[in-house]
Amino acid sequence: MARGGRVRVGGLLLAACRALNLRRIPLAMPSTSASRVIKAPREDIWALLSDIANARRWNSAWSSIEFVSKQTHGPETQFRACTDEGEAFEFLITAWVVPEYIEFTPVRDESERYGITLESQAFRLQPEGEATRVDLMARASTHGIKGWLLGLLFWRGYQKQGLNAALEKLDSAFPSEETDGPHEEATPAAD
Repeated sequence: MARGGRVRVGGLLLAACRALNLRRIPLAMPSTSASRVIKAPREDIWALLSDIANARRWNSAWSSIEFVSKQTHGPETQFRACTDEGEAFEFLITAWVVPEYIEFTPVRDESERYGITLESQAFRLQPEGEATRVDLMARASTHGIKGWLLGLLFWRGYQKQGLNAALEKLDSAFPSEETDGPHEEATPAAD
């Protein structure tokens, strides 16, 4: 037994003198991101992302948008996104750097608390020649050991699927220059 009621077991130092409250353990916030190069100028992508009234053009989960604030454009714009299933989620634009960065933060009641909670999602736009690299990032917070485990083991993968779906939808809003047919002439088969 070590000094102060502590026991060393297999390299771990255990404190036997008092109970530990696992809810007070500082836990790192999970985050994840997805990236895609979209063949469109940054300004065109920014125009689509910053047009909150038509956000369903890049987020297929949102069937309609209602503004909660009088403001409909720019930082501090608050809106409610509704789904086909009848769910409604409120968001506030908390960062707005034209035409580079836009961040959406969910609006929640102070008493609303989950094991894992989405804190924000943000788009970063970087020109790449005639195209644009779009990074979509999500950040969450965890509460308690169960939330921490969910964040560590499942949230990143689950959230990344949603980020990739949003980027795919955003990409589909810009017409592709490619044709649907083959790019080379086919060589006739020899009999």
